[in-house]
Amino acid sequence: MERTTSTPAHSPHRTPARTPRRAAKPWLAAAVVATLSLPVLAAPAGAAGPGGGHGPGPGAGTTACAYGYTSDATVWFGAGADSGVTNHETRAGCTVMDEIMAGAPFRTHGQFVRTVTSVTKDLVRERVLTGGERRDILRAAAASKVGKPHPVTGKRAVDLSAIGLVGYTVRATMPTDAEGTLAALAGCGFQNIEPSGSAGNFYGYTAAELAPLTDEAGIEVPSLGVSLSNLQNDVDLVAAEAHAIGAKYVRISGSGSWTLADYSRTAAILNEAGEALSAEGIRVAYHNHGYEFETEEDGVAGYDVLVRETNPAFVTMELDVYWAASTETAATDLFARYPGRFELLHLKDIAEDGSFADVGAGTIDFAEIFAAAPLAGVRYGFTENDQPSPDGVTSACTSLGYLAELRY
Repeated sequence: MERTTSTPAHSPHRTPARTPRRAAKPWLAAAVVATLSLPVLAAPAGAAGPGGGHGPGPGAGTTACAYGYTSDATVWFGAGADSGVTNHETRAGCTVMDEIMAGAPFRTHGQFVRTVTSVTKDLVRERVLTGGERRDILRAAAASKVGKPHPVTGKRAVDLSAIGLVGYTVRATMPTDAEGTLAALAGCGFQNIEPSGSAGNFYGYTAAELAPLTDEAGIEVPSLGVSLSNLQNDVDLVAAEAHAIGAKYVRISGSGSWTLADYSRTAAILNEAGEALSAEGIRVAYHNHGYEFETEEDGVAGYDVLVRETNPAFVTMELDVYWAASTETAATDLFARYPGRFELLHLKDIAEDGSFADVGAGTIDFAEIFAAAPLAGVRYGFTENDQPSPDGVTSACTSLGYLAELRY
């Protein structure tokens, strides 16, 4: 979603040396959508429960840290706070990040640093970490924004250069009058758009065909909405489409029929595609609906699986604040639990009756979201209304007008 003027620019995370992935997840029988063919794998044998230590994070299930933080990543606490230390498995069957973030969200930065100090001291004694690795982790923790206050001061303006529109809002007119639609959006101040579709088909255009139209309107395309099938089957086409229109992000969505096993498998697909696309200067993002928060087993939600099992070096989240709010999940709570993981946001408001509202006309506190954006790592925010009234352009411009006046 939105970015504050104080949000730091993204810098690529260091990629750790390849380490063996943690013992297999307890795969469940997959309920699969047409675009995702998931194998039904046997549950791992002899999966032991946590034996002492600091234990798994909240809602980690009965198997030792099932659906926990991937050991393919580094110990990482947000933008500017990458330790560069591999997220080693611990003797409790978890990972370093599992044991540290078990206490999230942290009330204060001091509490967070004290937790990191205590956990890493024990892990050095257990020979999971070296003394040098511990020092690097402590430096990253001290440099992080975790636990720091993010008050609403009412004195800061939204950086409109980092605000765009999700193309789905104007889906009714883009196929027949893309030039007029883009010109109208530019006329009310939009500087960015995120076209929705699949690689090779955005409102009937390829990215190469759409690019001259966005260029003429003076609108940039930082992100493209593509399909999971695109990432699975044609990463080269995805890269070509992104390059053709200048996009630095590509994002997908999931399915309400998925089990936690499906979310785990999807995380692996995102990691693989994200690593391949990172060589092209492109980051992969996952866009949520509400079902990711409602699909839950043993206190672990599908969204938790996606965040914990994806590697921040290659994958970020595009949080749709409307859909999160529809399940009574606050964006700022997610920012505190998973700092630095939300480089993109969908800015959508929810009315009292649960219906879609233009930004500022509903119940979501966008000032709080913008104030916490540095913790979240936000770079771009895209306004959206799934059922715009009286039309997509008018709805979009109304939302942007609110953001232009907002002080947070």
